[in-house]
Amino acid sequence: MPKKTAILAGIRLEENEQEFSAAMEETASLCHACGIEVVSRITQASRSPDPETAFRRGKFHELCAMAKELDVDLIIFHNPLRIIVAQRISAEAGVNVIDRTALILDIFADRARSRQAKLQVELARLQYDLPRVLQSSADESGHERGGSAYNRGAGEMRSSLVQRRYSQRMAQLKKEIEKIKKQKYQDERRRTRTMMRRAALIGYTNAGKSSLMNAMIEMGEGQGKHVYEEDMLFATLDTSVRMIPWASRKFLLYDTVGFVSDLPHTLVDAFQATLDAARDADLLIHVIDGSDPQWQRKADISEDTLKQIGAGDIPVMRVFTKSDLMEEIPDDGMIHVSSLTRAGMDQMMDTVLERLYPDESRIRCLVPYDKMSAVSEYRSVLLMKTIEETEEGVIFEISGPSRYTDAFRSMRI
Repeated sequence: MPKKTAILAGIRLEENEQEFSAAMEETASLCHACGIEVVSRITQASRSPDPETAFRRGKFHELCAMAKELDVDLIIFHNPLRIIVAQRISAEAGVNVIDRTALILDIFADRARSRQAKLQVELARLQYDLPRVLQSSADESGHERGGSAYNRGAGEMRSSLVQRRYSQRMAQLKKEIEKIKKQKYQDERRRTRTMMRRAALIGYTNAGKSSLMNAMIEMGEGQGKHVYEEDMLFATLDTSVRMIPWASRKFLLYDTVGFVSDLPHTLVDAFQATLDAARDADLLIHVIDGSDPQWQRKADISEDTLKQIGAGDIPVMRVFTKSDLMEEIPDDGMIHVSSLTRAGMDQMMDTVLERLYPDESRIRCLVPYDKMSAVSEYRSVLLMKTIEETEEGVIFEISGPSRYTDAFRSMRI
């Protein structure tokens, strides 16, 4: 199936040229992720978008002429557009016009696999569309009614019906999402009973989270099914979880949906359940593409988004990925790894364990045979070395976090 073609349009408002170029490049990558080929770009620096046509008059005519000459399928604006403005541009240029938010929603709709993700995408789409549909309805009724009080009431009734229909569906979606969250909460409670600590991979989209997760799965004796990975923005939307064994310890590792600049509030709101993994983690592993010149800006965006979703107080460990693409790895005391070559992975895994299981203590104890169930219960979080089997029970040398070794202090010898 041939790709759709598009002109990418953008208005530089308060950003400097470098920031604006990076943001436009990201929107072009979003187009690629949606299977759209950007055949041309057009930009304008302005203090504010034109309220009628987004671009100022001369640039607007240039855009329309370009669309007709190149015979594109779409015009995609990097900036958010009011529905009436998009309609004006579309009518003049003869092609469909969408903005960056609509583009992200299309990507999310295409990538959603689980029922939860699909419901959340639909909710986000309705939240995005409702004010636009109401505005369109109001504009239509305004043209129809003139000064007639009768028509004015009919237009308001139409808008009220539209709003009621959307609101009812959104309420139903929220109810279904909440039901799935409760089921997941039960699953999490079962996982919590294992007492394993939880780490979540977070970071900017396409920073290499899924690749790092697969590398960690392989480092942990190759246990667990790999997660999907591709060099593309928003390659995965659904949260994945794997158990990672390392150095006689185990922990649960979660992959989460990637962040992006100016993430639409509708998506932040709708994906609260998907981002529960980040909010409930004991440690956030912030994955940063070390080969990206814009890494600092993207890292700041990711950490700001963490605050938005209520995860700003969770300990964060920064990990710079893609060191194999860097000419020189900086001596900055940070963790630099390559998911491809495994360089730096041992240090990173050790550091994760140190952060997840601090305050190590070591005791020797005699566990009676009728208490051996405690050994099975704590084995995933404690290193338990068998020293000797006696008539009264088994002597173990136990090391691990104090809060877990305390369970054996009454058996200490």
